[in-house]
Parts: sequence; C-alpha cells; structure tokens
Amino acid sequence: MQFINSNEKFGIITKILHWGLFVLFCTQFFLVYRREYFPKDSPESTQYILLHKSFGVIILGLALFFILWRKLGSRPSWPTTMSAFQRILAKTVHLALMFVMFAMPISGILMSQFHGYPVSVFGHEIPTVVSTNKELSTLCFNIHQILSYLIMGLVGLHTFGALVHHFYYRDRVLKNML
Repeated sequence: MQFINSNEKFGIITKILHWGLFVLFCTQFFLVYRREYFPKDSPESTQYILLHKSFGVIILGLALFFILWRKLGSRPSWPTTMSAFQRILAKTVHLALMFVMFAMPISGILMSQFHGYPVSVFGHEIPTVVSTNKELSTLCFNIHQILSYLIMGLVGLHTFGALVHHFYYRDRVLKNML
C-alpha cells in the first residue's frame, strides 16, 4: 500500500481524503434534512445544527489540505481512451468540486456569523470575523443553499464519469480511487 500518489494510482492519503470528504458531505445533508423532523427550537434540532457546523469547519480544513495535497503531489496519468473533450470535462468537474468544497463551508460560517450565531467545532468556538448583518446572512444562506444543489449535481457527474470509465471504457479510473 503506497502512501503518496504515483503515475499509476492514487496513494492512501488521497483516497482517505477523497472518500472522507464524500462521507462528511453526505453526513452534512443527513444532519440538515433530519433536523427538519424536529421543532425548530428543540434541543434535537439545535444539536443537529451544531453538529452540522462542526463538520462544516472540519470539511473546510480537509478541503484546504486536499487542494494543497493535490497541487503538491503527482496524479495518475490520464487513460489513453480519454478524448481532449473528456479531459476538459473531467478537469472542469474536479475544479468545480474543489471550489464548492471550499465555498460551501465558508458561506455557512459567514451565514451564521452574520446572523449573530457563533460557530464552534464540537464546543470550541472559532473567532467571529464579521459583525451582525441580517441581509448578508440571508445572502450567504442563499449561496449556501445553491452550492448544496450544485455539489449534488457535481457529485452525480463525477460518479457518472467514474462509472462510465469502469463499465464502458473498462479502464482503471475508478479502480485507482478504490
């Protein structure tokens, strides 16, 4: 088992970051939508949103590390079956995913702080960097919500592309990340 990426396959660090971020994003959607089953000001609803905020900050840190890791390391070579258009599409989807992994937690943190709510990571509060502004909080909420739909679409495209490579082209794209 190799730790770092090579020209043939991804290393364990990249795989853990990739799948860990996927699981954390799925957890985020669960926490937000599960929260809707409780009254708005109930302890359960509050607990779900506090967990959502904690995981959001963790996602931001992991996303920053993942982007840095991706820039500093090597990557497996593109399959010879990929056309120039497919490579551009793959790069675009990957860049969009990286942007959303970064922008989504930022918009969530700003939404909370503009609304006057602190953001903490499992009880450890992070510094508030903005003053209360309900209009900007609403704007950040809208951005956060749009980004949530965008990430679902991007993950769908990413998954579809991996499955096409696996079942149609029968290359190693999906196997490299498993």
